[in-house]
Amino acid sequence: MDDWWSTALRDTFGGRRVIIAGAVPAAWNEHVVHLRAAGAADIMILATGGAGVGAGPDVATLVIEPSPGASTMERIRFEQAVLHSPPDEIVRVLDEFDPDGDALVCGGFLNESPTLAGRPVLAPRRPGWVRLEDKTVIDEFWDRAGIGRRRSVVVPLADARHVAPDIDEGHGTVWAADARDGFHGGAEATRWVVDESETDRVEADLRARCDRVRVMPFIEGIACSIHGLVDDRDVAVLRPVEMVTLRRGRQLVYTGCATFWDPPDEIRSEMRSIARRAGEQLRDDINFRGTFTIDGVARRDGFWPTELNPRFGAGLNTIARATGDIPILLIHDLIVAGHSPGLSMSELEAQLVEHADTHRAGGTWQLLTTSTDRIDKRSVTAGRASWHWSNDGRTPNDEDPSDGVVSAGPGFARCWFEPSRTPVGPSVAERAAAFWRFAEPELGIGDGDLVAPSDPFTSSH
Repeated sequence: MDDWWSTALRDTFGGRRVIIAGAVPAAWNEHVVHLRAAGAADIMILATGGAGVGAGPDVATLVIEPSPGASTMERIRFEQAVLHSPPDEIVRVLDEFDPDGDALVCGGFLNESPTLAGRPVLAPRRPGWVRLEDKTVIDEFWDRAGIGRRRSVVVPLADARHVAPDIDEGHGTVWAADARDGFHGGAEATRWVVDESETDRVEADLRARCDRVRVMPFIEGIACSIHGLVDDRDVAVLRPVEMVTLRRGRQLVYTGCATFWDPPDEIRSEMRSIARRAGEQLRDDINFRGTFTIDGVARRDGFWPTELNPRFGAGLNTIARATGDIPILLIHDLIVAGHSPGLSMSELEAQLVEHADTHRAGGTWQLLTTSTDRIDKRSVTAGRASWHWSNDGRTPNDEDPSDGVVSAGPGFARCWFEPSRTPVGPSVAERAAAFWRFAEPELGIGDGDLVAPSDPFTSSH
């Protein structure tokens, strides 16, 4: 892909000091390459997600470690707190890097603060955008946009047990917590409830998190998402992304995303149409700008949306990673800030969809409550019976080729699937579950009990 974004990046970052805030150092390697090409005067990383795995870029870096074993949302809230009210030790380091106090801050796509220690943030999330992540208000948005959904009700938590039997379509119900304590994702405050014997446990669990819940039917199918980008004139809509959501009993465990899965053409078209209507509604309702994600479930009778995330999502990064070196998060930041990224939304859509369909990507990963040995990169093979280290841990060869690359460290593990050896069409959930069965004894993480849901579309491929 041509570097059509270069002029826009130079206009924004050229000649300025830049602070990249969030995540781990290695997450910003490509970011730094693009910022240097854009003429940034100097670059610093404030890594609020800890040291992570892999080498970071050769720039000034301050690493802040979250609590060991912190969940995804605990890490996000920790990052938000650091960026909103940085401790004196962080302010001191920032002042040493940027004594004039006018560096431009970017990188933390969940950041809601407009400044970092007095320095402007390029693309903060606006309060009206964050409010729409509340699972108990989103059905009103679907209705305004004319988007079909499954029946649901929003009730006080104590009343959920009474309304659930009427909502149940045969597979139980899903209870999604409100945003009383802030937005949540990754299924951390979402519970699948099948019978009366579980309601006491689920109610007690959610009582510490919320006052109200949305109760909707549990839908068997492929957990998936569709992304879009919105500017002041148009909406770009991308291709479906599978959310690799496995199960531990009836606990739903998000373990990554990938673009190898293809729904039937009619469902793909439906998902893209829903995303376009949602993007237009977001622009009209709350003057939204940037990227958004619609999560839902696809099955033979269509795509059923479950939540809206008016923000950058991991699936978009997966699409961009497969399409070359496009700096998609920087493009998102430019759009949020009201700058043209260098292409119209229709041109951006055409390029991203074409390349994402041609170049697939993705894998499975988790933030773990247990630690594992540090592995920067090590190849694994999906054998007939189970996964194993490629060529017994040595360089993969034709007899034992690499089906994925493992990276791991304290509290984190990931397997990035090899595109040339990952089947295109069916869900990758079975592949992911098989990897975690292998990883349990090899990495000592205790996640071999994860299983994949059935793929309702397998017979159509």
